[in-house]
Amino acid sequence: MIMNINKYALLILGVLVAASCDKAYHEIYKPTELGAIQREFYVDAEGGNVEVTVYANEPGSVTVLGDAANWVNISTTSFNSDFELAISAAANDGFKRKANVVFESGERKDTVAVYQYGTIEEKCRILAQSVIIYNNDEVNSFETDINVPFEQIKQAVAYNTDDEWLSEMKLTQNTFTFKAAKNTDKINTRSAYLSFQYRNGWDEVENYMVTILQARADNKVGTFFSAEQLRDVATTEGYTLPEDAIIEGYIVSDRENGQAGDLQVLDYQQGTGVINTDENEKTAYMMSVDGNYGFKLVTENDYDNEFKRFTKVGIKAGGAVVSKTADEPVRYTITGVSSINVISCSEAGADFPKKEKYINELTDNDIYTYVTLKDCEIPMRKGPFTPVNEGYTTVNTYNRCAKYPVLIRDINGGSMYMYFNMTCPYRRDGSVMPYGSGNISGVIVHELYKSFEKNGKIGRYQIRHFHREEIDLAADFKDGFSELITEFRYVKNPGEFEETEFTNAILATAGNGEMCHTYGAVGNYSPTYMYLGPANNRNNQYQNGAGIILEDGTQYLPVEGKEKDQNTEGKCDFSSNLMLSWSNKYWWDNGYDQGYCWLVAFSTKGISSDRVSMQFAMYNNSQSARSPRYWKAEYSLTTSDCLPKSADQWKLIGEFTVHDVAIWATQNDWQTCGTRVYDFPLPTEILGKDKVYIRLTPRNNMAAAKSATSYDSSTIANNSGYNTMDYFAVRYNK
Repeated sequence: MIMNINKYALLILGVLVAASCDKAYHEIYKPTELGAIQREFYVDAEGGNVEVTVYANEPGSVTVLGDAANWVNISTTSFNSDFELAISAAANDGFKRKANVVFESGERKDTVAVYQYGTIEEKCRILAQSVIIYNNDEVNSFETDINVPFEQIKQAVAYNTDDEWLSEMKLTQNTFTFKAAKNTDKINTRSAYLSFQYRNGWDEVENYMVTILQARADNKVGTFFSAEQLRDVATTEGYTLPEDAIIEGYIVSDRENGQAGDLQVLDYQQGTGVINTDENEKTAYMMSVDGNYGFKLVTENDYDNEFKRFTKVGIKAGGAVVSKTADEPVRYTITGVSSINVISCSEAGADFPKKEKYINELTDNDIYTYVTLKDCEIPMRKGPFTPVNEGYTTVNTYNRCAKYPVLIRDINGGSMYMYFNMTCPYRRDGSVMPYGSGNISGVIVHELYKSFEKNGKIGRYQIRHFHREEIDLAADFKDGFSELITEFRYVKNPGEFEETEFTNAILATAGNGEMCHTYGAVGNYSPTYMYLGPANNRNNQYQNGAGIILEDGTQYLPVEGKEKDQNTEGKCDFSSNLMLSWSNKYWWDNGYDQGYCWLVAFSTKGISSDRVSMQFAMYNNSQSARSPRYWKAEYSLTTSDCLPKSADQWKLIGEFTVHDVAIWATQNDWQTCGTRVYDFPLPTEILGKDKVYIRLTPRNNMAAAKSATSYDSSTIANNSGYNTMDYFAVRYNK
């Protein structure tokens, strides 16, 4: 027993001694601590100060390295422990620059970098990737953009042959010039590879490589096909280009935002929907050098499509197939091209053909060319770019909605659609659509959209943009060319003391006017898919709203206390009790054998303009179908009576079709999962009037079958098939 106690006592004593030794060891051999919390700082060209927190447990020094000491001051050059270092940078009227500040303590070092912007942009750009030259005695050249000292640029050249055939090479601010010995080889071209390397003021290395391709002895690198020649040889079956074929033009697209390809749904079946997204990865657009013609390029694989946007390229296109469509408007496609076969490439410069047009100035020759549409607006002051049920899109992987056409119009009254693919990251990111006007740039296309029209034809031309900045529209409505006469963005019921011309009417939310349904009340309030997003966010509820910005700059929040009644499944929907859309299910008056109407009344007194138009958003919101398919829009300056006895007092504005909402179990390609925006020019004779009436009416009683398996094989069923409105407006040019 005693032996055991002594044993444990010795053990405890040993632990205490070890602990004492360990403490002494750490006191004697305490490690050096040194380090800054943050190691990179950025300062404006005007100069400024930064504070650096440094941890240290030993004395040390602070040093500014090199020439940076001429423009950087530090608050101390020494330290004993943790400290705050103030670094001050003087104003910089030159290129961007970098200062390294070093902390040293014993054998430990740490460095902080201060990056300062400059008032002068530092440029060392080689504006070519590859160049074709011929056998002659001329001086060859390509463009540069350089303002840095030439001695800081390292140059090198390599050849694919044993002989060195470039001479008199000279780099200047705007050009690189050189001469080339003649190629005597009758069979083969030859290449040289120029490299340029520059280390900028922030110590970043910029590398450029230019390939020089020289023609063979007969001065040919291949057979050039001009844009006109490509169109001439194109057939509907496809013409195969000869092996030495070379084509040339400007690449005007990229696939960065998933906007290049014409995405199509291949399978609408529940749970197995398929969208061909490969089309986006393999599609590029090339515009002729003069800008007159365009071609759709389709590569074999996605890795063949590494074309750079806004570059002028020459491409070896031997074996590629040029085809044209059999239907109007004729479109030209080149399949089987590859970016690996680019033999000349340079950035688009001042010679890039800038095409600026109004919508009504577009022609078939503009298809697949890059065009800026002037003075445009998106006349839908509500919702995101793509107001669709996200339950059917790529976000939820159900893949039954591939793209969506956004209505745009211009100051001259022309209108068309702008496509958004469901792969576009900003199509529904929570941002409000721009309300004002400006320019929209992109490639003109002709693509079908069967979800709006059974034949897919939604206009002769559409536009594909590729980046958000190409939708260059002002954010504020006051910064646009339009003014509103009447607008309905949500259900606004009359107040207690407000009188209306129509029974059970709703009031305009901007401008003046009222709307009713001729069967009775406006009717039910409908679900709508106007939530701004982000798409598939199931948790933020009404955080970003429906994109309705009121005149005082605040966002419209419908029905206090109902903010959580929507967007619970990531579909970007709002429930019907939020009253963001309105509907009715009575559409055929059997007694008079005519349709009931959406009826709008408003005043245009005191308004004059050369342009006035109407826009509305509508769809048939019933999965049991039998909603009206074929519609007409009419106006009257004399009556609101919609009975047959007053038919001669109504003038036709235009006719249109309305699609059905998608049916989850059995969706057809002529159904869609969102609303459609329509645009109609109105006659200026409606201006300056005390009262104007517009009605939207089924022009016959045709409807889809009850099962919605046919487009128009049945008749309208009252108290069954809903028609829904998301928006209505009449506007004029200021």
